[in-house]
This record gives sequence, C-alpha cells and structure tokens, in this order.
Amino acid sequence: MKLIVRADDVGYTLAHNMGTYKTLDEGIVTSCDLMLDCPGFEDACEHLRNYPWISIGWHTHFWGKPVLPASEVPSMVNEEGRFKWRKEKKLVMEVDYEEALKECRAQVERCEKLLGRVPDTCGMQPDTPLGRAIQTVCDEYHIAYGFVQGKGYGDRELEVKPEYKALNIFEYTSRGKHTKSLNVVDFPFYDPASAIMDMPIIEDRIWMRSQHPGFLDDYVLAESSCTIPRVKDVEALCDPAVIAWIKENKIELVNHRDALYGTNEYQNHLRAIGSDLAV
Repeated sequence: MKLIVRADDVGYTLAHNMGTYKTLDEGIVTSCDLMLDCPGFEDACEHLRNYPWISIGWHTHFWGKPVLPASEVPSMVNEEGRFKWRKEKKLVMEVDYEEALKECRAQVERCEKLLGRVPDTCGMQPDTPLGRAIQTVCDEYHIAYGFVQGKGYGDRELEVKPEYKALNIFEYTSRGKHTKSLNVVDFPFYDPASAIMDMPIIEDRIWMRSQHPGFLDDYVLAESSCTIPRVKDVEALCDPAVIAWIKENKIELVNHRDALYGTNEYQNHLRAIGSDLAV
C-alpha cells in the first residue's frame, strides 16, 4: 500500500509554517498544499525550494488578499481589500470570471517565480465563476486535479476524472471515532495519530491523508476555527508510534507526482538520507 501525507494550509503565516517544517524534517509529510495568497507564502516558497522531493498543491481557500491590485479584481474583494467570501461563502457567486481568471494566473505565476515551479496538483473545484477560473488555469499550466476517489469531508462523493480512476488514489477521512470536528470544543475527542493508524491496509490502494500541521499565532487564532488541532497534527505526524506503524506495515510513502506519474522521488529521498522508512 502507498500513502500520500499532505500538509494543508502551508503558507498561512510564518509561525504556522514552522510547524509544517517540523513535520517535513522529523515526520512523514510527503506533499504540501500552499495557500498562494496568505502572509506566509513567500517564506514557504523560500523553504520548500530545498525540498524538491515534496510535491506541491495549490490550496485554493483564497483566505488572504489578491496578488493583483484590488482595483483590478473589484468583484473579489471587500472594503479591506481581502477576498470577500471568507466568512460568507455565498458571495463567491458574485465573482466575475474574467477577474478570477486574471487573479488565478497571477497567483500561479507568482508561485513559479518564488518557488521555481508551478503547483503539481489542485483540488477539484465547485461549479462557480471562481471554480471555473481555477480549473481553466490548472489546464493551462498542466496542474492535475480530479484524481482522488472516495468520500471527502462532509461525506461528499469525490469526482474523479476517467484518466485517473485506475490509479486508485483515495482520500482517507476519519470523522467520528477519533474526530468530531476541528473546533476547540471538540478537541478532547481529537486524536489524529490513532486515526492514521486505523487506516485500512489495502494492497494496490494509494491513500491520501490530509492534516493541518502548524504552529499558532494571533493571525491564525483570529482567522480560523481550526486552532489547537493544528499543533496536535504536528505532534501526530512526528509521532514515533505512527512512524513505527508505517514501518511495520511496509507502507510506501509517496508524493503526488509519484502517485500520478509513477516516479519514486520520495522513496529515493528516504534512501538518500538512510531512512528506515524506505521500502
């Protein structure tokens, strides 16, 4: 069995990034989804340039500010110059497609300039003007999307493009037994390490497991309903018990490029550093 371990919300803030970096150096993260519009993005690019074995995703939350001047994308921003649907999601339907297209291109081009490459992947997008713009730009820059099967968060059935179905890449979520929600009130029920180790071992399956490893600062605490679970994710992804479980079950850690194109970048990295996680 193969496993992609994806760190979400990378680039949120400098402090948040420090938690992610710990999981890259001491843990099992194989892929980072970057928030291209958030305060820690430039720092993330500078750091991840040194981790070519980590695949990069475009995490299209649009929680920050546009790369373009607000005057060029007025349908996308509020009075503060920030994306206006952060707290009121229905406002995304008011976005002008052409403005969204310009902003999406600008974000990807900025990523290419700062990171040295465009993202490898992007999540499947809903049918909104912004979603259509994201998918158009993904097609233009050959960013893969629609490759994950199974059920995502909220038990929604994930759409998979026909050309990716045979790859058997499935999202692994575990709401219920080890997680009620990511809100502080439910933190006593949050046990991501146990959730990972409850993953079914299925031959010829590629699981994708997403966590939010990061440290907290005032920006994240003010912005997100997911706070201390992020720190718990750092701990879980570096947990010796989780690492031992991976070794005992001979699970092959891979990045998204490995899963999509048959490369062996992450395993080659493990061999190069003499890691006993190599299979």
